[in-house]
Amino acid sequence: MHRSAAVLALGLLLLAVAVRASAEPSPPAPFSAGASAQGGPLSAFSPPQAAPRAQGMFGSLMSWVAETQQRMQRELAASVKRLKSGNAIAAALALAGLSFLYGVVHAVGPGHGKAIISSYVVANEETVRRGVLISFLAAGLQAVTAVVLVGVLLIALNATGLQVNAWVNQLESVSYALIALVGLYLLSTQLLRLWRRYRGSNAHEPVASHAGHVHGTPGHAHEHDGHHAHGHHHDHHHEHDEACGHIVDARQLAGPFSWRKTMAVVFSVGIRPCTGAILVLVFALTQGLFWVGVAATFAMALGTAITVAVLASLALGSRELALKLGGANSAWAEAVLTICAIGGASIIFLFGSILFMASLGPARPF
Repeated sequence: MHRSAAVLALGLLLLAVAVRASAEPSPPAPFSAGASAQGGPLSAFSPPQAAPRAQGMFGSLMSWVAETQQRMQRELAASVKRLKSGNAIAAALALAGLSFLYGVVHAVGPGHGKAIISSYVVANEETVRRGVLISFLAAGLQAVTAVVLVGVLLIALNATGLQVNAWVNQLESVSYALIALVGLYLLSTQLLRLWRRYRGSNAHEPVASHAGHVHGTPGHAHEHDGHHAHGHHHDHHHEHDEACGHIVDARQLAGPFSWRKTMAVVFSVGIRPCTGAILVLVFALTQGLFWVGVAATFAMALGTAITVAVLASLALGSRELALKLGGANSAWAEAVLTICAIGGASIIFLFGSILFMASLGPARPF
């Protein structure tokens, strides 16, 4: 009992950390809200401003990440400029490396991608390989979304930077809403599956011990009857547990791998483009080097994907470590896996709901 309470407390602690992360400050959008809407893309572009410094160890870490992202955004713009002067190859390699590092820092900082993917793989009994696949698919979709958004709005429709920023904000709200819906679906599915299994187990009570099975001669009847009754009852009880689900196997709560659920998570996370990618794409376009911005965007996506994959793998490792701590205790394993399944889905739902509500206000959550 005390082990189950400890696991429950750990789950609540992780949930509190995830909710707190949603309220941390982040770098502002790459476009100034006060810029004129009459100019071209460059007129709406403004360098990132200093973010307010948060308090506490966690807040200090997030402030450092935000400030680092802002400095790297300025370096990205400078690197794009250097492509038109001096050694183009060296400048291109420097831009690719800086973009990759930006993707790593962006993934470590505040954001919903790593939290959603880590929660999903933990809740759904995914393997490390699947966690890596989901991370790369989501990061790749983020890069594609950024390229398509800037390409369509700025190149095809000749829109302004403010209009691009408005579309980014709208996609963020859509992304948060989809995350909440995915979380609600996963949570309701997990709870319904758990309820059905417990109801099915309670509907089948163990059969009374089998007595009176007399085989052979009367002199052998007592000894054989006692031995047979005990063995047969044990075997029947074991078969009854396996057939009727009397012992709930928490590993079955998550079910098999589902491309439908996986792509729902990938789409809900990937539809929100990275603000750093939007920034470098817009600036590269103003310099007549749009394809350089595209390459930098996918370098960012690679850094983000690797970092999120590592974090998701660590989350899976934590779950497996918790299982090993219980040894062969089936009750402990059931408690850990049930909390992972229900808790992970709950985090996704609450995280998406909080971010969606925050995105409707004047200040963006990230």
